[in-house]
Amino acid sequence: MADIHVLVVDNSPVIRRILRYVLEGEGCLVETAEDGLAALDCIARRRPDIIFTDLIMPKIDGEKLGYIIRNTPELKDVFLVVLSGVALEDNDTTLRIGADVCIAKGTTTNMKDNIKTALDRYRNNQRGASRSIEGLEGLYPREVTQELLVSKRHRDVVLARMTEGVVELNHQGRIVMANSAALRLLALPEAQVLGSVFARLLPEKIGTRIKQWVSRILPTGDYQPLVFTYDDPLVVGELQMTCNLVPVPEDEVFFVIGILQDVSRRKALELRQRQLEKELQRIRKLDAMSMMASGIAHDFNNLLTVISGNLEMARYVSRDDNVNRLLGESAKALNLTTQLIRQFTTFSDNYLPQKSQVLLPDLIRDILSRILDATGIELQVNCGENELAVTLDPELIRQVFVNLTNNALEAMGDKGQLKVGIDQVEGVEEAARTGQPIPPGRLARITFHDSGPGISASIVDQVFDPYFSTKQKGAQKGMGLGLTIVHSIVKKHGGLVWIDAPKEGGCRVVLYFPLQNLKGGEGAVAAAPGRGRRVLVMDDEEMMRLINRKMFEHYGCSVSVSASGAEAVHLFRQQFEAGQSFDLCLLDLRVHEGMGGLEAAREILAIDPQAKVVAVSGDPGCEEMQFYNEHGFVAAMAKPFSIDAVEGMVLRFFSPDRA
Repeated sequence: MADIHVLVVDNSPVIRRILRYVLEGEGCLVETAEDGLAALDCIARRRPDIIFTDLIMPKIDGEKLGYIIRNTPELKDVFLVVLSGVALEDNDTTLRIGADVCIAKGTTTNMKDNIKTALDRYRNNQRGASRSIEGLEGLYPREVTQELLVSKRHRDVVLARMTEGVVELNHQGRIVMANSAALRLLALPEAQVLGSVFARLLPEKIGTRIKQWVSRILPTGDYQPLVFTYDDPLVVGELQMTCNLVPVPEDEVFFVIGILQDVSRRKALELRQRQLEKELQRIRKLDAMSMMASGIAHDFNNLLTVISGNLEMARYVSRDDNVNRLLGESAKALNLTTQLIRQFTTFSDNYLPQKSQVLLPDLIRDILSRILDATGIELQVNCGENELAVTLDPELIRQVFVNLTNNALEAMGDKGQLKVGIDQVEGVEEAARTGQPIPPGRLARITFHDSGPGISASIVDQVFDPYFSTKQKGAQKGMGLGLTIVHSIVKKHGGLVWIDAPKEGGCRVVLYFPLQNLKGGEGAVAAAPGRGRRVLVMDDEEMMRLINRKMFEHYGCSVSVSASGAEAVHLFRQQFEAGQSFDLCLLDLRVHEGMGGLEAAREILAIDPQAKVVAVSGDPGCEEMQFYNEHGFVAAMAKPFSIDAVEGMVLRFFSPDRA
């Protein structure tokens, strides 16, 4: 029969010598180890056929060694014998290990007989977890041993219940004890952790630092702890943890107690808090611009309406071709100015997107291809769902991608690559993955990645700030509003936009838009039909009253004007009671003092529910303009409006069939 290789594990030299003598007398090849850690080294060199192990040992004890043996596939066939001096006082633990044979330490004669019996069971292949302990005859419980075992159980319960991870290392940095919290943090089973070098379970840079620290302790006698603080944590996988490694002198060597605390959640919350604070600061800046934009847009649109109206009237009365050509050029410039002002009004809280359902991939392809066709930029649009429909304002979204594409073109020059990805994500999962304050729910995600030089990390948080630009300022240069407008538009759609510099280079902008059904009334321009030749115009600006009178009179209308809502209501009541009611009333929603157009409309409709009132405002995105019919208006006109718009109003309400 082949030689039987036996490993004896016991911290008592006397017991090791007794077992060696008996086993070698039975023809076995015997190797010994003083504790569980040394036993693991022996097992790594050569797999034994039988292991005799004590329970109570320093470093890795017999219970943990038995657990490792029974949970390591390569060792599952090893015949395990527990030889314990506390079998009588702690028989539950002895039997729980799942050994093939359990023997109580007693007299040498009794132990010798029980060892031979265990060998016979091995030779006869009598395996299976033992349900009894051999050699208890003549033994009596010891009070001191029982007290020590109770103390050990208390310690084990405390360690198991701790939320902090606790590890014990020997002087070589190998793990001899790890509680359940430490195992969770290391994301490894106990059988794999015990006996391993702690530094090898960590990222290389951190592991090297720990190895160097351990190697310096004995030569220098420096027992200062090694601390990984909250600001400089250990990083294991996706976890971040603080770590305090404390060396403790022991005889001529030392051991190390390590305390690990998971700070990942706290770090994530702080990161999210910082991002929310940055977003809040950005929103506050935009709110300040919103208030300014509302006032500026209103005043500018009043002036532009006067200029536009006079230009249009001049073109009608002029018979000089040169003058008409100059007036035409002026009208084009005025139109560009009007578009610029309307872009500026996107900052206003009163500006509401005119939403409709659009196929997002088709919209983006159309916008980008028009801009990039004449360039050397390669465009790639990757979409998992070509039929992805999103409820948004197409014109505003067009402005978003025009601004982003212009920025990318300026960064890349004449050559480069623009990659656009479109897909769906879940907001909560995406927020956890990116750390960004992404709203919950189903979202359309658009990634806009150019191959330019990228963006410095030091200015990433500033790019959406109003008037921030890396380009030269000027009329044809950077005004610092392109990305601010992008942020404002995305925010108005209930979404989020953020920007980063990926490792592969370039600049990446990520946008999210909620996927939701179109609400009733959004994106529709409903109008109730009406007609009339007597027009009442209310505006607190004299120039506006003058130009509106001229444009309507150009089409033969009889026009009355008023400077306030109260005056308009008085004129309407007076004419209504005289049987000469106005058939169309144009009411400016915003006036500097007194009653505005909305309140005036309510009073006029109270006088005559059939009255036709038209909302007029320099802020076309405000709620009253968007949903004018909900406020009793039959139509809405955005300042500045041209004579063509007046003509459309005349044809709409004053056509012969309405007479």
